[in-house]
Amino acid sequence: MTIMAGMNQYMLRQACRITTPIFFGYVAIGIPFGLMIVQAGYPWWISPFMCATMYAGAGQYIAAGLFAAGATLPEIMLTEFFVNIRHIVYGLSLITKTKGTGRWKPYIIYALTDETYAVLTGTELPHGAEPGPFFGAIALLDQLYWTLGGTIGALAYRVLEHYQLAQYLDGVDFALTALFTVILLSQVQKSRDLLPPALGAGSAAVAVLLCRAGLLGSTNIMLAAIILGVTGIVLVRGRQFYRERNVAVRPAAFAAFAAGAALVLALLVAAAGWQADSGEAAAVQQRLPLARALAATMVSAAIIFGERLFPFALFSRKDPPEIIRFIEKYIPSLVIAMLIVYCLKDVQPASLHSALPPAAGIAAALAFQLLTKNSMISIFGSTALFMFLSHVL
Repeated sequence: MTIMAGMNQYMLRQACRITTPIFFGYVAIGIPFGLMIVQAGYPWWISPFMCATMYAGAGQYIAAGLFAAGATLPEIMLTEFFVNIRHIVYGLSLITKTKGTGRWKPYIIYALTDETYAVLTGTELPHGAEPGPFFGAIALLDQLYWTLGGTIGALAYRVLEHYQLAQYLDGVDFALTALFTVILLSQVQKSRDLLPPALGAGSAAVAVLLCRAGLLGSTNIMLAAIILGVTGIVLVRGRQFYRERNVAVRPAAFAAFAAGAALVLALLVAAAGWQADSGEAAAVQQRLPLARALAATMVSAAIIFGERLFPFALFSRKDPPEIIRFIEKYIPSLVIAMLIVYCLKDVQPASLHSALPPAAGIAAALAFQLLTKNSMISIFGSTALFMFLSHVL
């Protein structure tokens, strides 16, 4: 029995088609990760090892930097927890969709990255397909792409750099931003509700501004955005949602929720400052020895998987409460909008060279999708425009 047992060739081709944009994006951003690992003094095989165990793009990049700085295990654990805590929200909005996935479910939970989450929330099960093999194939292909990129970077980036070929990879990772844009458009067309993505984009923008002002660590941008966005959507749409289901809601409960979220955000800001101080102290240390780096990788992998598993372990064996229905209805488009802004966090609005390519790329992705209704044309066309403008400006 092969690893793709239960997946016929047609469904496998469908999964490949759906994940092709992620292939280009993951290979493009995986190569620099592999380079970071080798430059930090570790053997090449650490890169695919981390891709196979941790499997968290931002988490792996941050781990590579912490390893190189000689950070302590508690510092690494705390940072990875904050960076990946948003995956708890991802799981809550996928509980219903992953029911019936059978033996594939543990792997789907393990492989729930930002991009896989975005694809799963924006993809309907093809007629006649089994949810486990189909969604599992999407998750598996995504991880293979990421591992391939990291391995190529660790083995061959120096060769590409020597022959001045690495420059042609610049900008390919915009395919991920284009993918998020196309998925968000599809979600908005289905729900006819612009408020959740507007709140998501606004929350992420506030978090980015807090980061640029030095009030929030860069590793906590998504966590802060999720706290702000979820609080906003609960306060704005919560009572209406429950009234439609004839469930009594006390205003005091929403006020308590908002106060709690504000407290968590304040603690987050304080923790971000503490991490910055710890990072400066660690910078004078030598890099983490190989054995400790491997141990830190495994501990980080356990933390990340625990965050992804938590909502499924709590609710998968019983009907989730109404709050889960609320999350399923509003959170996906909220988070996808956050991811778009997060992808643009380094853009300088006052700089034409920095701002025009992504703005034109996103506009092109929307236009292509509205005109052609073909995600492949939309994603690759907008990515090509982004790469062209990035090179000529």
